[in-house]
Amino acid sequence: MTIRKQINLLLSAIVVVSVLLTACEKPAKELSFNPDEINEIFKSSPNRLQTADSLLALGVISQTAADAYKIEYYGKVGDMKRAEAIADSALSRKPQSEMDRFYHLIIVSNSVDHDVTARRYAAGLQKAQQVLDRFDGTDDAAFINQHHYMQSVYLFILTNVARCNINLERNEQADANIHQFLHLIDKFANQAQGDSATMQQWANKRVMYLTNICLAYCNMRQWDRAQSLLTMIEKSMQEYARYPQADQQFLQTYSFQISCVKATILEMNGHHQEAAQAYEEFMKNPFANSEVGRVNSVNYLIFAQRYDEAESKINDIEEVVRKFGMKMDLQTLNGVIKNKFRAHLGAGHRDSALAVATRILNQLDSAEVWEKRDKAAEMAVVHETHQKDAEIAEKEASLLHTRVIALAILLSLLLVFFVIHALVRRHARSRLQALNEQLETANSQLAQNNQLLTVANERAEESSRMKTNFIQQISHEIRTPLNILSGFSQILTDDGVELDATARKDINRQIIENTDRITGLVNKMLELSEANCRTFIELNDHVPVTQIANEAVAVSGIDHTGHLDFELKVPAEAETTILNTSLNAAARALTLLLDNARKFTAPAEAYAHQTSTSTKQHATLTIRISKDSVQFVVEDSGIGIPADEAEHIFEEFVQLNEYYDGTGIGLTVARSLARRLGGDIQLDTTYTHGARFILTLPR
Repeated sequence: MTIRKQINLLLSAIVVVSVLLTACEKPAKELSFNPDEINEIFKSSPNRLQTADSLLALGVISQTAADAYKIEYYGKVGDMKRAEAIADSALSRKPQSEMDRFYHLIIVSNSVDHDVTARRYAAGLQKAQQVLDRFDGTDDAAFINQHHYMQSVYLFILTNVARCNINLERNEQADANIHQFLHLIDKFANQAQGDSATMQQWANKRVMYLTNICLAYCNMRQWDRAQSLLTMIEKSMQEYARYPQADQQFLQTYSFQISCVKATILEMNGHHQEAAQAYEEFMKNPFANSEVGRVNSVNYLIFAQRYDEAESKINDIEEVVRKFGMKMDLQTLNGVIKNKFRAHLGAGHRDSALAVATRILNQLDSAEVWEKRDKAAEMAVVHETHQKDAEIAEKEASLLHTRVIALAILLSLLLVFFVIHALVRRHARSRLQALNEQLETANSQLAQNNQLLTVANERAEESSRMKTNFIQQISHEIRTPLNILSGFSQILTDDGVELDATARKDINRQIIENTDRITGLVNKMLELSEANCRTFIELNDHVPVTQIANEAVAVSGIDHTGHLDFELKVPAEAETTILNTSLNAAARALTLLLDNARKFTAPAEAYAHQTSTSTKQHATLTIRISKDSVQFVVEDSGIGIPADEAEHIFEEFVQLNEYYDGTGIGLTVARSLARRLGGDIQLDTTYTHGARFILTLPR
């Protein structure tokens, strides 16, 4: 794997960790679906399918969201069968959440657009209508109205519904769709007043969607309806062109389509000169000589009786049909193939026209079979849907009947219960007087228990608060080095950045420091996971007492701390005393005590009694040898610990002074290690000049 791929994987991991840490910081009721964060993860992921499955397994996204990203992936790689299979499965599920409604609408949009492209108009209309029927007066309507992207997706679906109705020759329904489209896009644009960028996007969408509807009318030879939209489209293009950030390539693309349609309509209405001018404007467009441009221009050239030009532009029609994956159905034969016949015939090339006519006749039977097959498939889809609706209605009726029976049974049971309850209550009255005296005695005990519960509740609330602080601190401390690593990764992978040796050395140093910082935090969290473990640690090391002390001093760095004087007191007999223990666990426990001494002798905002930060503090590590044990005594002249907190400080996440950095788990882990080695750690409450901790290990 190359360095660039490794860095990309690291960046993907950083994004995922950042999202999960952010989610961990928020209470559950404050969590909200943010599609931008999820899209960012997929944009930076080298394997989108694996990322979708991972986020689904973690519960970050729903099944519908995962399906939407898989459909997008398979659509881009051209595996439309798999994309359609996933879409059918996703659309069979009812949306259960805001995230589901978001991605369900996107899946419907993509699926309907693919049906229109494949000329499955009835199937596409059926899918889209399920969404349109839920729009008025429902939660889906409020959801769509609150999201700009969802508004655009909904209008795209509405546009495709109009195109389906046009191709199915349902003009009244298409008129209603267009009317609703114009009403909604005006409404959404008015909501964006003052937001220039959003208003520009709506102007862009108006041109795009109206042009798609206009071209559908042209394909069906409904030129009068196409003409009614033409003026509206030209006006919308002029409005869009006035925006400073208007996409010029977009304007060229749609101007080329509209100018060709305009030329054809003007020619049909007898405006020959204006039609010729519109055609000349069309030919100036860079897209005019493309395959689509040549095919679109043939309608005008045939109506204008410019057959030679039409013949030259449609001569390679077979290549165009093959390139765009058009099947030889009735629509193709009645469209581009018939235009080819007219061009040859008008140009006087009767042999070529005869060859095209022969081909049309040869293909006509197959085209009719395909047409009937497609209609049969569409009818099968409709029939299957009606059948499923009937099954659902039948199941709902059966469920209602079952509920009525269950309710009757429940009422009967309640009646029996009340009768029994009345009898038991009458019998219980005779026993109440005898129990009153017992209750009075129990009340005093209950008061004591309530007092204990109050104390326990206060402790529980304090523990919850400290755990929350711990999570927030850990997430902050992890996110900071992650952001630094992310920044330097982007710098190192940017081709335009040149770094000298000094800069590279500094970046390398900071990367190592932040990596070590993350490693340290992870080690602390791993130690915390073992804090409550009661399994004894294997005592396989035979080490001198002084080795444990020296290793702990070296790791903690307490002897090189500028704010205090440190002294190690080792009796002569310690040099020859050997302990049967675990060197790593014993040294780690002692290191945590030394870290505690180093930290709480340093100045802090809450350290009010420390009048001069220049005064050096003192810390001492003393080794005491007895017959059965060895004691490591750590004393410091720091802020000290109240005697009534002697046991509380060993609990998880406890920090008596919040102005000092820390996670509140050091003493918890230290005592756990000591006890698992057969020893213990205690706070000496008789020491009043700071804090004195005693680590005892058996010999």
